[in-house]
Amino acid sequence: MNTASTNTTSRIDGSTESRAQAKPTDPCQALQGFLFLDLMARSTIWATSLALTCAIFTAINAWPESNLIGADFAAAWTWGIRFVWWVVLYNLIYVALLVLLRLPIPTPRPGVYSTVSRMDLRKSSSRQLLYSCFIALLTKARYEAPFPAFLVFHISNLPPMRWLMGSVFGPKSRSCYVTDPTILDPSFVEIGRNVVIGSGTDIAGHCQLPDLVSLKKTKIEDDAVIGANCTVFGGVHIKRGAMIGAGSVVSPYTVVGPSEYWSGVPAVKIRDLPRPGHITEYPALSSS
Repeated sequence: MNTASTNTTSRIDGSTESRAQAKPTDPCQALQGFLFLDLMARSTIWATSLALTCAIFTAINAWPESNLIGADFAAAWTWGIRFVWWVVLYNLIYVALLVLLRLPIPTPRPGVYSTVSRMDLRKSSSRQLLYSCFIALLTKARYEAPFPAFLVFHISNLPPMRWLMGSVFGPKSRSCYVTDPTILDPSFVEIGRNVVIGSGTDIAGHCQLPDLVSLKKTKIEDDAVIGANCTVFGGVHIKRGAMIGAGSVVSPYTVVGPSEYWSGVPAVKIRDLPRPGHITEYPALSSS
């Protein structure tokens, strides 16, 4: 028996280490560190947006001259309109800060990375995970925006912020939505034109296992429809004109063919559909 093979073990990054040193680290402390960083960063983004909005309103003399307490209807209406302006400005600044903070963070490389190996920033694999964590932090700040940032979805999907978010923050999308789907890895998600995504749907560019994470682009082509409350994992490719039934879970690395209807947990192919633009040929989806 080769003793070298029994005393060493392969690592995700291709290197080897002795079995005595191969004990995985407990990720609990790293996750606590991430949560603390998340708390500090999101508090800072919220406070900075608040301070800049108030400072700009003061600089342009936009505050009403009358006192809100005891005001008549006309004065109260003026306060209401000015407060709406204040909220819109706050949301613009909030989204702009997310874009600015995303700019210096390198986009992680696709690959499979260990989540239990010791962090060593001299190694590329550790740096990729760190970049992913920073982007995840900003993604949480986008989808869990505190009051009064309740217009972040609208600001992010309307020009000019739409162009900045798409090119810098992600996802790269040529579609617009009435409801905001949760894109967990905006750097790894690409969405084509005329794509319909139902409310409550999560789309990821990764899949997680107990000791590793895989980062791979998820691509949704033109004219696809993804129903409400679906989960689409990393590495999925949904081709043109395909449809995913509501409540379905599309497993990692699945390829959904053009004009195919998939449904279920996990989602499987149910039938072929007419080509996009041939709506009169669609069968009732409930039929066998």
